Formats: sequence, C-alpha cells, structure tokens
Amino acid sequence: AIVNVRVKELLGTLGIGKFKGKIKLLLVDKPKLDAEAKRIHAGGNLKGLTLTKFRTVTKGNTSNTTFEHRIMVLFGLPHVECEAVLAHEYMHIWLNERFIEESPNVVEGFCNLGSAALLKTETSKLSSILMNNMLNNPSPVYGEGYRQMAKRLTKMGWPRLLADMSAKGKLK
Repeated sequence: AIVNVRVKELLGTLGIGKFKGKIKLLLVDKPKLDAEAKRIHAGGNLKGLTLTKFRTVTKGNTSNTTFEHRIMVLFGLPHVECEAVLAHEYMHIWLNERFIEESPNVVEGFCNLGSAALLKTETSKLSSILMNNMLNNPSPVYGEGYRQMAKRLTKMGWPRLLADMSAKGKLK
C-alpha cells in the first residue's frame, strides 16, 4: 500500500494523476501474468500488465464513460523495481482513460518515462542498474521507444508533453 501511495504521489507531481476509474492492484505469479498477457496477445518478459474495461452511456446529448482497471504486478520484485513497474502501469491507465492510441514504441516509451521518473528519485544501486537497463534496452518498443520519448520530454517538459499526448486522445 505504501508503494502504491508513493508512486501515485510522484506521478501526481508530474501531472499524471486523478484517475477516473476504479483501480484494482494485484500481485500475481509469473504463470498468471503470462496467461493474462497471452490472452490479450501481449508478450515478452513482462513484470506488469494493465487491463482496462470501459463503458460509455449516452443519454440525449451527454455521454458518460466509466473505467475499471486491473494492474497486475509480478509478486516478489524488489521494492524499487515494484515501484518502477507500478509507475509504468499507471502511465498506461493515464493513456487508456484518454483513449490515446499510438504506436507500441510511443506507448511503451511514454510509460517508461513514469518508471524513469520514479527511479531518478531513488539512490540505490538497483535503481541505477534498472535505469541503465532502460537506457540500453535493445528492444525497438521498450528501449528505442523510451529513448525517443525521453528526448521529447527533455525538449518539451512534462506539461507540454502531456498536452501533446492528450491532444491525440479521443476523450477530452
């Protein structure tokens, strides 16, 4: 619970927060995480997964959309890694609640910005190793995507980057 509060507080300082939907946080084992990932055709060496359901009800000229999110985080991760994974998954919720659909490298790169922001607040050896792993990840989606989004963040700053990403969403 403390991990969850810390991650949400940190993301709130960046402008990521005030989520609209109910969020259920689950610690799961690797077989459960892999089974859920396979079900939605996601793959890789996942440590977290976010599933979002939404419902839109229209009455007359007004529409109301409600969200339910399930964040699954791999059980047994070191504290700082759990926080970084959770930050990444909350970034997915932020995108999902705005119906922002981008290429996988933009989505995962953006979500890794949340992980990086958290890791930069830590001073442990593990946090620097995890940060270095993200910076040098050879994956075109998670690695190159992160490096591209990190350049955009450096150029634009959080407020402009979030506004730019929001403008691509289907729900304002």
